[in-house]
Amino acid sequence: MYYKRINSNNKIQSLILGLLVFSCSYSFAVDSLKSTQAVQTLSQLIKFRSYSGHEKEAGEYLLQQCSKSGLEIHVFNNYDSAFNFSASLYPLELQKPNIVFLCHLDVVPASDSVEWRFPPFSGRIKDDTIWGRGCLDMKGVGVMQIQAVTSYIAIAKMNSLPYNFTVLFVSGEETGGLNGANLIVENNLSLLNAELVIGEGGAGLKGALPANPNKQLFFLSVAEKKSLWLKLTVHQKTHGHSSLPSSNSANSMMIRAIDRITNEKPIITFNKTTKQMFENLGELNGGLSGFVLKHINSFLLRPFRRKILNSQPLLITEVTNTVQLTNYSNPYGPPNVIPGSAVTYFDCRLVPTVSTDKFIRKLKVRIRNPKVEIEVVDQSPYGKASKLDEKYYAIESALKKIYPDCAVLPVLFPATTDNSYFRSKGIKSYGILPLELNTQIIESVHSVNECIPVSTFLKGIDAYKMIIKEIINSK
Repeated sequence: MYYKRINSNNKIQSLILGLLVFSCSYSFAVDSLKSTQAVQTLSQLIKFRSYSGHEKEAGEYLLQQCSKSGLEIHVFNNYDSAFNFSASLYPLELQKPNIVFLCHLDVVPASDSVEWRFPPFSGRIKDDTIWGRGCLDMKGVGVMQIQAVTSYIAIAKMNSLPYNFTVLFVSGEETGGLNGANLIVENNLSLLNAELVIGEGGAGLKGALPANPNKQLFFLSVAEKKSLWLKLTVHQKTHGHSSLPSSNSANSMMIRAIDRITNEKPIITFNKTTKQMFENLGELNGGLSGFVLKHINSFLLRPFRRKILNSQPLLITEVTNTVQLTNYSNPYGPPNVIPGSAVTYFDCRLVPTVSTDKFIRKLKVRIRNPKVEIEVVDQSPYGKASKLDEKYYAIESALKKIYPDCAVLPVLFPATTDNSYFRSKGIKSYGILPLELNTQIIESVHSVNECIPVSTFLKGIDAYKMIIKEIINSK
């Protein structure tokens, strides 16, 4: 038998289990050997160029590491374009209530540019820092999660824990999740038996509280914006020679459309999650500025709230739709030829209560040109905000034990992650990166010189271990 069963009605054995978990003898400080192994595993993992659609090689390497550690493996999809697997304390077939740590294998592209201090797929370890694409988003997080779950294998073999703990690795998150989380929720939810998903979200950051900039604040997401990728196309034939300028060329029409889209003031929209977030933020901040934040949506402050929110870019994105031009292209041609078509792509992030169809209708009214065609390239599913329950407060407790004197804030995540697929199926999902980061490191994600200090990486392992411990004790 894989583990010794404990009768749930046996109070003595249940008490022993609780004491065992609460006072387990190993230290949360990672020993030097395991530290070295974890750092080397991440360094090697970074070397795989696991762009979206090419995750299998990196996934197989990570699967081997999980198997060697003694975790139970289940492969859901085994393709280069869709490699999805789980590594668990107990076999999924036992159908124990499952706490799932969600991580994606794919990374965004990175050229071997001179802007990088070290080549982006070198996995270089220098100055007590790990460098390379994915070390933070999210290969590094995946290795942390594996180390944390693995540390409970001995306990899980001796006693029947109230939950299974699983790291779920999926493909294609950076391109919408269709070959990863989407496949899992459509085909494997019953086997996964997830009671809670803990995925990508906010990290620990200082400087977010004006009255107390040294206070470390963790942003624990309970909801997130909907992603909407749009393609705009204009086909317009005019005279071809650019020596005869035309205000009705494809480019002229597209540029006017871009101007009308990007220069429109976004509507401020509060929902239950953001109202609660601003109230909590105001209480944490205190003073006059805290009072203003707490009552930002009140009738008296509404005439001033846009100016107040615009002074804090992170706050204004919480309550408005964002529209970002990401690509503009014409058919190839010499500089003296007016192109007959123009194509642009926009990455839109919508407040959860905003309807996609209504948003597109408003765009068309704003553009005022029927020749500008709008096509939906991709959009994320909608899921209701996850309620705060004992597991949320268990995560909060874990963060405060690893990072004393920090504060934890439930938020609407301004980006979109694979968590949305699980929320769309009614599965409670929280997003958190239990790491202490600074602005420079955060800005390296999807950019050059992505990195994570070794000390931050190891403390992240401790944080995930503590999250597991606190969730077990919350049962």
